Amino acid sequence: MDAPRPNPSFTSSALAQLTGLRFVAAFAVLLSHLDFLGADPGSWGSWIYETLFRQGYCGVSFFYVLSGFILSHAYGYRLASGETQLRSYFLLRICRIGPLHWVMALFFLAWLAAAKGAVPGPGTIGLNMLLLHAWSPDFTVHYALNGPSWSLSDELFFYAAFPWLSRVSTRILAPCLVLGLMLITVLAVSAMIWQPGYSPRLEWLFYVAPPVRLADFVTGMLLHRAWRQKWGRRWAGTTAELCVTLAIPAAMVGFSLLALPMPLRWQLAYLPLMACAVLVFAHGRGAISQVLRSRWPVLLGEASFALYLTHRPLVTLAARLWGGDPAFAPVLAAMLPPVCIALSIAVLLLFERPLLRRVRRRLRQRGQTNDPAGGGLKAWQPS
Repeated sequence: MDAPRPNPSFTSSALAQLTGLRFVAAFAVLLSHLDFLGADPGSWGSWIYETLFRQGYCGVSFFYVLSGFILSHAYGYRLASGETQLRSYFLLRICRIGPLHWVMALFFLAWLAAAKGAVPGPGTIGLNMLLLHAWSPDFTVHYALNGPSWSLSDELFFYAAFPWLSRVSTRILAPCLVLGLMLITVLAVSAMIWQPGYSPRLEWLFYVAPPVRLADFVTGMLLHRAWRQKWGRRWAGTTAELCVTLAIPAAMVGFSLLALPMPLRWQLAYLPLMACAVLVFAHGRGAISQVLRSRWPVLLGEASFALYLTHRPLVTLAARLWGGDPAFAPVLAAMLPPVCIALSIAVLLLFERPLLRRVRRRLRQRGQTNDPAGGGLKAWQPS
């Protein structure tokens, strides 16, 4: 088993820089949904969106890798030793991602009903509410209601698999990951040969499907084991942080300009970069980590889950109200992010924190948990 007892030197405060990075990833996802910038194909705004902003979906890869890392840090030993009961673990995880998801899903349902839009059927709504919608290859199901919530369906699968995966030794888990990535690569290359164009089913398979995205999560688990052994600590300073920080947007632009096939771009191409980012910043030895550990980046990181789930309705509503004037698109794109960020902070302070505080208090009163995921480093990913 690779779940040693937590070392006092490896505290959550020492990983606060990863909380700050969560905001960057969520912000990238927000930018990827500013698709109204592409309304005028000849404009500079359209070029920036297609070349850079649209690639912001790679933030999901970062979240999944970080999820495996943080859950290993927060729960690996505690689940194995019985310090945190399995029932409490699942309750805390569901309470972390479920309530806000359900609120946003109901909001979308009310919106569609009021606008007399196409309300999804009972089956689609049921899968969405149960966080099982990512298992459906039908894009009208896994992207139904609040589109970004499909990733929470993947997260729920990761949460369910983690207590058992955490007991698998590195000597078994690492080769399994390599074999899994090789299989995904073979499938992606085959897809590029036999179906070179875009296909919603291929997007589901290589971007949404929970078993495929499990590779990102397991990568994060293995990175945590490497981090505990101080692997890469010697070179994880300011230079490494700067290189990773510049490499990711450079890759986003490069993959776009080179027209890298989407079956590779949806997951595989970004996975090594996100793995490097998590490991380098986990050591937190550089100047960028020092900035990310300060008050405001940590607060924004804590609000990243709310930003991730609440930005889509604001973007959709604004895009429908703006009137379609291409000249106004850059102005709208500049106005939306601050509004979305302000809303996410309000949701964090007024909804998420009080709810989680109440749940943890109840569990502690019953003596069922010593939850490690409080404070500045919370184990949601994306989520």
